[in-house]
This record gives sequence, C-alpha cells and structure tokens, in this order.
Amino acid sequence: MKLLGIDYGRRRIGIAATDLTGEYIRGCATIDRNKCPDTILALTDLIIKESPDALVFGIPLGPNDEETAMSREIRTFAKQLTDAAQLKIPVHFIDESFSTIHAQQILRFQKKKQRRNKQNIDRIAACSILESFQRQQ
Repeated sequence: MKLLGIDYGRRRIGIAATDLTGEYIRGCATIDRNKCPDTILALTDLIIKESPDALVFGIPLGPNDEETAMSREIRTFAKQLTDAAQLKIPVHFIDESFSTIHAQQILRFQKKKQRRNKQNIDRIAACSILESFQRQQ
C-alpha cells in the first residue's frame, strides 16, 4: 500500500512517500507556504502525481495525548484538502510530537549547510511520520 506522509507546518509542509509496496520511504517535496500562493492546489497536484492509497498527517498531541490547537488546525486543513481535491482515499492521523527533533538528529552528521536547511528537516520529519505509522500497523 502506497502512503503519502505530510508534516504540516504554518511555514512549510514536508511530504514523504512510500513505494508501491509501502516498504521504502523517501522525502518527496517541501511546500513553502510563503512562496506558494495555493498550498491546497500544490498538494493536490502532488497527490495526483504520487497516487497514494492513503494520506498520513502528523499531529502534535499534548502531554496527555489530548488535542492541541495545532492538531485541530491540521485536521481542518486535511478536511479542506480532501474536500477541495475531492479525494476518496483514507486520511490517517498519527502523533508526530518529536518528528522534527528526530529529523534534526538524523541530519546532525551532515554538512552544516544541509543541517540548517529547513526543507530537508521537513521532508525527513514527514518520513518519520510514515515510519511511525507503519510501526503501528
């Protein structure tokens, strides 16, 4: 089953995808929301191109696994995306509380310029979201 992982952020959205078997994960793209006038359209185009069987959004839960303002914002964005794109694929949500920290740890051995590249961090965070989702399945 092919999955598309989405690390939603107010500034950037990191996207990762699995292969058709769901075994291998790769970072696909990062959408800079300040440079992209229509984030929903850009993400819809990517979804059409990748044709995943399901979407996986990372949501930050509170310390007691409760909803936060950001997790509600992400759920609203996911609903807007599926409505606008008329997607008929399942949408899953998984706690992503430490995905960015995990991504930064992965990049710590890279060159300084790559470590500071926020787009790399967002793509790797999306990969981390997919990994977590696959472990729970």
